Amino acid sequence: MKYPRITGWLVVIVFWSIIGVYLKSMQDSAIHETNNTAEDMIGWIVEDVANGRLDSTTADTYIENLEGIIIDLGVTR
Repeated sequence: MKYPRITGWLVVIVFWSIIGVYLKSMQDSAIHETNNTAEDMIGWIVEDVANGRLDSTTADTYIENLEGIIIDLGVTR
């Protein structure tokens, strides 16, 4: 083979590029899943307040914390 070193580095670069794209995809999926869970929990808290199972002061604290998590994830509502 005429250029074994170039071929070797090309294989390494392509491999790490593929791994990088895969890891980014996994991270995006985890962020999306966490955001959906936090949004669901906010909905459940609102329902609990409406049904009298939770007082509004506690609910406001929970919702603020969940919204903080969503903001920390970088997801806009």
